Amino acid sequence: MKLLPIRLSFTIVVLLLTACERLPMEEDLALHYFTSTEGSYTDIKLEQGQLSYTYFEDTDNRCAQWFKSTPCWTQADLKTVSAPVDAATETALRKLISEQKMMDTTANSLKTAQDQTSPDRAYSEKLAIRLGQKEQQLVYLSRPDAPPKPEFFQQIEQLLQTSAEKIRTPNR
Repeated sequence: MKLLPIRLSFTIVVLLLTACERLPMEEDLALHYFTSTEGSYTDIKLEQGQLSYTYFEDTDNRCAQWFKSTPCWTQADLKTVSAPVDAATETALRKLISEQKMMDTTANSLKTAQDQTSPDRAYSEKLAIRLGQKEQQLVYLSRPDAPPKPEFFQQIEQLLQTSAEKIRTPNR
């Protein structure tokens, strides 16, 4: 007789749990921003909540008078730091990507490098975005006569740069 109330309670709990609406899990977010010039190198990756920042810091002013069309830095000069990204930044990035509906847009309509056909020299800025199963690869070619960088590209870049600087100089 004592077993009946226990079974009934257990059955009710199971029914309640299975009837509850399941909240969708957040889709995995991965971002990769990369740019380099003769005097700079920036590579920022965000994967599984971990931010990795590889950069060149010209501490001895080696690049100040650099005139060659090759980098003044070498692979050995690059530094890498990593740390978990703060929740506010990840939320802001997710919101920006969702609001812009970037993952539902074809790369050709994003007006980045695809629209910049010129034989002139340019520095490329690359942004790869993965949200769940959807991926987007963007490239912006920076040069004096280039159209302005798309605002969403600037905003994502700024959020990543700010987070990267925080982990590079945590006490500032």
